Amino acid sequence: MSKTITLITDSLSSKGRALDREKKIEVIGALPGEEVLIELGPRRKKRRLGYLREVLKPSQERFTARCSHVPLCGGCAFQHWEYSFQLKHKTEIVKKEFHDLIEQHNPEMRPILGCEDPWRYRNKMEFSFSENRAGEKFLGLMLAGARGKVLQLKECYLVSEWFSNVVQGVSSWWEKSTLRAYHHNTDSGHLRTLTVREAKQGKGKMVMLTVSGNPDFALKKSQIESFTKCIQETTSDEHLSIFLQIQQIAKGRPTQFFEMPLAGPDHITERLHIDLGGKSHCFDCKISPTSFFQPNTIQAQKLYSAGLQMLGLKNATVLDLYCGGAILGLSAAKLAKEVIGIELNHHSVFDAKWNQEVNNVKNFSIHQGDVGEVLKQLDLESPDIVIVDPPRAGLDEKALSHLTKLAPKEILYISCNPKTQAANIAELAKVGYFLKILQPVDQFPHTPHIENIAYLQKA
Repeated sequence: MSKTITLITDSLSSKGRALDREKKIEVIGALPGEEVLIELGPRRKKRRLGYLREVLKPSQERFTARCSHVPLCGGCAFQHWEYSFQLKHKTEIVKKEFHDLIEQHNPEMRPILGCEDPWRYRNKMEFSFSENRAGEKFLGLMLAGARGKVLQLKECYLVSEWFSNVVQGVSSWWEKSTLRAYHHNTDSGHLRTLTVREAKQGKGKMVMLTVSGNPDFALKKSQIESFTKCIQETTSDEHLSIFLQIQQIAKGRPTQFFEMPLAGPDHITERLHIDLGGKSHCFDCKISPTSFFQPNTIQAQKLYSAGLQMLGLKNATVLDLYCGGAILGLSAAKLAKEVIGIELNHHSVFDAKWNQEVNNVKNFSIHQGDVGEVLKQLDLESPDIVIVDPPRAGLDEKALSHLTKLAPKEILYISCNPKTQAANIAELAKVGYFLKILQPVDQFPHTPHIENIAYLQKA
């Protein structure tokens, strides 16, 4: 039988969940300084989960959530927290992770760049298919604190209403079919994920259905055609792209992905306005089905503009690592002498070349491959500036070593994980770099995630 207890919350975990004073219980949906009635859940590593049943004494910072799925849905952790306090909390996260570097280097700590409108900001969302033992079907986001369980999505205020319409339409299509949700442990079932994207300032919408690569569960032609028709009925947008992605797994081999266009253009186009050198520069950006693009278009403009304005770009040689579709590098090329980009994902490299051509940038080149390996092969002379925007894991030892050998005068380090960012910068400080500016940017309102810009100069 479930046990309920009353406790007073004290602080927040890295997942945005309230902790009791002893930090032994993690409460989903509570804020610091609240008295709450909770139902005790399973023990996870160091802490036990607590499911909020009633807020007995609410925090003055508590806010009425818009979405009916709060706090069950894992997509939002802070929708019940007034936005200005979210920004304050995220600033404190950056200060905490950079505490030692701030003490040593005394960098300029700039105010966090928040969203003017913190609702319906995402341009991309991935939804999961799931079934329970009774055969009940679910399509949506993961339940908070429930491993592998999916919430049937009815609404979401992080994305436009069209996303919810797509989920509802695909759910109805799935209910009428004999298709099953994919089960990883047995490599059985058909449907894995549904990825939905749209341009916020450009042109196009995109839907991609990811299915199992197990030939025993291959979709029939009629099933693919009915899925395509289902998506087309969700919008009148003539620039609607529909893809089927096959995810193939095999023991001892890397996972492989194969994309098949079903209808519409092979990409969508987003438009960004980057402020640089006293001017606003307009860039059209190609987004292919598997390419990375910042999920918050409006905040991406602020992120790129703020970062590039820190640099001495005029007549500089710039190296753009983990460049993706290369919008940072292409923007820098407006003032720089030369920009060289490196990116592993071949789809992003194709997009970068398209972006270069469409935006008429001549002084930019790109190389595909692992950053560490490509740097080793290129054997470049020391650039004036290096821009890095690595994955959450940060720069690996090989990339850090090559960056140290390159010895640029300036480094712009953009990260979605201040913890690994601070650890990397501490290593760079050992070889003579000084942290000059920190600039947090909130790209993900109502979540615990924070983007951060760090500007470094060589001593």
